[in-house]
Amino acid sequence: MGNSFIGNMKNDYRKREIFFGLILLLSDIFFLGLAFFLSFVFRFGINPANIYSDNIKYYFYYSIIGLLIIIILLYFRKLYNYKNLYSGMGNNESIIISVIVTVFLLIVFNYYFHRNIYQLSRIWIMYSTVVSIILLMISRAVTRRAVLWFFKRKEININVLIIGINEEGNRIAKTFGKDGIEKINVAGFLDKKQHLKRIKKSSEFKDIKILGDLEKLETVIKKFNINRIIISSHNIKYFDILQILERVGNLNVEVQMSPSLFEFSVSRMKIFEYMGIPLIQIQKITIKGKDKLFKFLIDYLLAIFLFLIFIIIYPVMAILIKSDSKGPALYSQVRYGKDFKKIRLYKFRTMRLGADKEKKYIKKIYNRDGSFKIKDDPRITRIGRFLRKTSLDELPQVMNVLKGDLCIVGPRALVIEEGDMLKEWEKKRMQVNQGITGLWQVSGRSDINYEERIKLDLYYIQNWSIWLELKIIALTIIKMFRGSGAY
Repeated sequence: MGNSFIGNMKNDYRKREIFFGLILLLSDIFFLGLAFFLSFVFRFGINPANIYSDNIKYYFYYSIIGLLIIIILLYFRKLYNYKNLYSGMGNNESIIISVIVTVFLLIVFNYYFHRNIYQLSRIWIMYSTVVSIILLMISRAVTRRAVLWFFKRKEININVLIIGINEEGNRIAKTFGKDGIEKINVAGFLDKKQHLKRIKKSSEFKDIKILGDLEKLETVIKKFNINRIIISSHNIKYFDILQILERVGNLNVEVQMSPSLFEFSVSRMKIFEYMGIPLIQIQKITIKGKDKLFKFLIDYLLAIFLFLIFIIIYPVMAILIKSDSKGPALYSQVRYGKDFKKIRLYKFRTMRLGADKEKKYIKKIYNRDGSFKIKDDPRITRIGRFLRKTSLDELPQVMNVLKGDLCIVGPRALVIEEGDMLKEWEKKRMQVNQGITGLWQVSGRSDINYEERIKLDLYYIQNWSIWLELKIIALTIIKMFRGSGAY
């Protein structure tokens, strides 16, 4: 792929959209063709008698017709639009509806045009429906990641402009600044003149890049090649938004709004309209009934499996730890569990004996402005660094899970000194069983600040689901092998 083509995509958002749509279209054609072929094989097998049968032509014709109808329906549902590639936009629902509608039409066509000649196999129709949906969902997810990875590698950025200089806008900028699947460049901030005057008198947002007031909107868009505008200001009213939409109408720029609901998952939000008023309904999430049973099974089945591993490796770990420094192989510490109940938590010892009584280091640790850890802590032993890097030091905590003190996934059990420093809103994280691993551990481990950790813990509690639980477990395994962000 030539450098001029890549250069054009860097500067022309429309060409980027066309490239993405074309790749997705080719992917859909290939995998839909594969789906109809596999459905035929599942139903009839690879049998020469079936392959050379006169009836095979009907499956070929209807496969082509079905493929074309699905592609057309996906096109009209805007599933080849680069702006609609994110999760939570109903893409999977659109795929399911498009495939089901197509299969229904194939049945109708077959009945009216060939009912006296040949009726399609109902099992083939069933296979076609299921396999098409599965392959489309999987292939689209893979293709999306592959294209975004290609864009990121070629430094084809999404240039973002944030309208609204406030805490919410600042958090959006910091989040986008992290390493993600897309390369997002926050060009800077705009706001109303009146608000800018107040901001300039304050030092609260001195670190952010202010590009001017809203009157410079078009100039800023062209100068910084802006692809996306995010409105995060409560000072921007209805008519202001209409004016922004009108001013960027011909500039091929996405306009999005942040609803100030950082701690809530999109899956919990239902957007609807009542008497012309757009409202967001947030579904209440509680772990009860079958979900509680599933979480119990995940915890205990995984804990039993990990306990067997612990028993096998314990003698080896004990020899390594003891040969590296004096003291026991296991270290126990009293921490806060659910509802501030004190529990004794077990770990492989990673520090020299008596490290928890060295006051000059203790003062550094229990500081909210830090991460409650010292990056190059001299108290950590050589084998201790390896154990922390791989998170193997946490393995003995499976005994706490089997005792019922901890879960596999949940907010981290806090040291007493740390728990006593929690602010009132932060104490909500203590309403559930604490865990060995959690959302913040797989989102950066020791590399994210303390406030972000608390917010990720609250996000987990507010948006709990079996899928989130399994996702955290899978990401924990990946992080263990990578060893990034742990110290």
